Amino acid sequence: MAIQTTPNDVHGHDEERLAQWLPLDPRGDRPFRILTSWYWDLVYRLRAYGAEHVPAEGPFLLVPNHSSYTDPFLQVRPQPRTVRFMAKGSLFEYPVVRRIMKAGGAFPVQRGRGDAFAIELSRRILADGQPLVVYPEGTRFRRSLELGPPKRGAARLALEARVPVVPAATWGVKARELYGRPRWRRPRATVVYGEPMDFTHLEPTPENVDLVRDEIWAKVTELYERARQLDAER
Repeated sequence: MAIQTTPNDVHGHDEERLAQWLPLDPRGDRPFRILTSWYWDLVYRLRAYGAEHVPAEGPFLLVPNHSSYTDPFLQVRPQPRTVRFMAKGSLFEYPVVRRIMKAGGAFPVQRGRGDAFAIELSRRILADGQPLVVYPEGTRFRRSLELGPPKRGAARLALEARVPVVPAATWGVKARELYGRPRWRRPRATVVYGEPMDFTHLEPTPENVDLVRDEIWAKVTELYERARQLDAER
């Protein structure tokens, strides 16, 4: 089933905004990667495992845990493609930050309430063949090593869009004292990607959304534990 877009999904005057945020500007993306790649590797000592599982073409949902503001950049750093992601709308109020965020693949979302624009743009991004990051936890869980409870949005979008889901997990970028490290130490980020999960045989019913949510999160939890083990071996 293709992604359905109707006039009821967004207000008519938002069509111009959708057209503005849908495409990526390669002139901005490549310089952004060149200028920032050293930062994630050096400052965060990033190590990634299983990146070969990420599709080289076509749309997919990358579904990881959410620990830090840096997550979208760390989790897509090993990928040759730009993976789109939502970011807090207030960040885009500053022209320089807006330019940097957009070059890195971000688009604004208004948190705390349903954002029809961000949801519709997510559908169109996938329909356009672009990959997209969605965090089931909905917000950062930074004060505990435990994962937060998953919401249904990623699973519903995966079923509606008929795209593969790539589960992933990041360890090492929560508050450093949780890992027994002094605050002055550099973070040590570990990202693990799982094999794509295919749910295209399922219809987007409420029961299937709950089923897919639980299956995805079980895999993310497994990868999270694997990332912890790999960090301990470094």
